[in-house]
Amino acid sequence: MQTMLSQAQRQQFADEFRRRLAHVEELPALPEAAMELLALRNHPQADVKDLVSIISRDPGVSAQVLRYGRLSIFGYGERIQTVENAVTLVLGYEKALYLTLGLAVGNSLTMQADGPLGRREFWRHSFTSAILCQTLAQAMPKQQQPNADMAYLSGLLHDIGSMLIGYLYPREFAMLNVLVERYYDQEPRELELLSLGISHDMIGLHLMRTWNMPEELLVAIGEHHFPEYGGKHSAYCKLVYLSNYLQRQMRQPGLAVEERRYVMVRQYLGLDEESVEAAVRMMNQATAEIGQLSEDMAA
Repeated sequence: MQTMLSQAQRQQFADEFRRRLAHVEELPALPEAAMELLALRNHPQADVKDLVSIISRDPGVSAQVLRYGRLSIFGYGERIQTVENAVTLVLGYEKALYLTLGLAVGNSLTMQADGPLGRREFWRHSFTSAILCQTLAQAMPKQQQPNADMAYLSGLLHDIGSMLIGYLYPREFAMLNVLVERYYDQEPRELELLSLGISHDMIGLHLMRTWNMPEELLVAIGEHHFPEYGGKHSAYCKLVYLSNYLQRQMRQPGLAVEERRYVMVRQYLGLDEESVEAAVRMMNQATAEIGQLSEDMAA
């Protein structure tokens, strides 16, 4: 398999991708369920019954929400028997809405299951990021705390651009998967730029903007590789950056990492080492279950 485009091919691919991003009709349409969920988010009289009704219309999403609600870190397990149980006892209205929104978006974009960027790993990383982002947001000083449920959604969808590459360009995505597996100590974003001339954060930002997603999510997706960003809603991209950093440490503790940036971000968010370590311990306890959930999502 070819693993690197020539400079001319890379430029042509990047130009073609940017052209498609600029033409709404050439991008996937926002799923109907996602449109309903966004409308529900903006409806002041909406309640749990409205949300459960939307979730329950899709058996696949219903099963995914149930499995998620039964994760041991939440403490309910098999007592969660219905979608309404999961929403009211475990998730809460807003987090359940954002989880379902993320599932609806992710389920609409098909791509290969295997590999370090494949569907299985995408969901493992995304669920882990979402839980870490929410947990870390809740550990921040009260006066600095962003919306923890939006932090959750930011973690869940921050790499959606990678999924769009796999959906629109499966051959080039397979090539990128090989590169990321071969050069595992390199940032996937750098390999994207080197091999394709375009990166998942820019792609994801364009897609979410086309779909009129919340501004906080746009910042998280577009800036999560740039923790120095100091504009509006910067806490969300910093939380995603921190969750990515911690996961690299969890998986490959021997790798050299950006200690200076990590300390800068942690201090900006008002987090001490104890809070970060507690979040990592909690995440380690859920690793096997999240892995199984990701297997189910990739099936």
